[in-house]
Amino acid sequence: MRILLATDGGRHSEIVLEMLGRLGDRGRVEIHVLTVNGFEFAMRHAGAAGHYSFESAQADAQRIVDETVAGVKDLGFTADGEAVEGDEATEILRIADDRAVGLILVGSAKERWVDTVVLGSVSSSVVHGTERPVMVVHEAPSHEGPVKVLAATDGSDGAERAVRAFAGLADPERCTVEVLSVAPAPPLPAGGPAGAVVDAPEFTERGLDAAREHAEAGASILRDAGFSVTATALPGAPVRAILERCEDEGHHLVVVGARGLGRFRAKVLGSVSDRILRKAPASLIGR
Repeated sequence: MRILLATDGGRHSEIVLEMLGRLGDRGRVEIHVLTVNGFEFAMRHAGAAGHYSFESAQADAQRIVDETVAGVKDLGFTADGEAVEGDEATEILRIADDRAVGLILVGSAKERWVDTVVLGSVSSSVVHGTERPVMVVHEAPSHEGPVKVLAATDGSDGAERAVRAFAGLADPERCTVEVLSVAPAPPLPAGGPAGAVVDAPEFTERGLDAAREHAEAGASILRDAGFSVTATALPGAPVRAILERCEDEGHHLVVVGARGLGRFRAKVLGSVSDRILRKAPASLIGR
């Protein structure tokens, strides 16, 4: 798998490298490093230098690329890179298409909901602007040992593609995986529409049966790829159940599919993947 690693040289770029080093498969993953000399990068550079110079900012961007490529190679990966000028998200998406990468990898601070909706961010703009899988890292694992991964599936094509994208990135020897499927509560109270009687416990059990099938299907994909996997089905509200499971079990990465909501609707109303993206230590969003 060829991965586009977008970096501005900040602290969260270091966290991305930590996660990549802990999780990535050296034998199958190639990294293309990208730094974009955009407005925020240029202003930060100008503040540090005391004046703005395009040539100086571009040289700084290239320095970050060179240092990151060297760091990625030190981790054992094949890597190259480039520095370009332009809008950060636009250029990340353009280069991802030009290079036909299988995954975009970025770091991000955890933002407040209002910041994401009103101001946006590079990571959220990338997630909503591409049909490619995107991995956003807020935190890297803080202790030694395998990376603990929670792959959430609802049986959709997007969820399956997310699982397969993760399988293309990760080294089975470096992680353990729990595949989780959540059976939502009945959408209507007992009694249902037009007087039809709905037995809530029976509905929940049917939902759990379907969730078990979804979890086992996702687990089967990963077992076939050599991963150590368990499968779990739980009742509940999907976002809450996924995030509570992540916290209770100490998972470092959540893998989840996106259903392709429009960019404005997803930002304002939220989606399962959007809320996971903001709350989980790291997320891989697949489509």
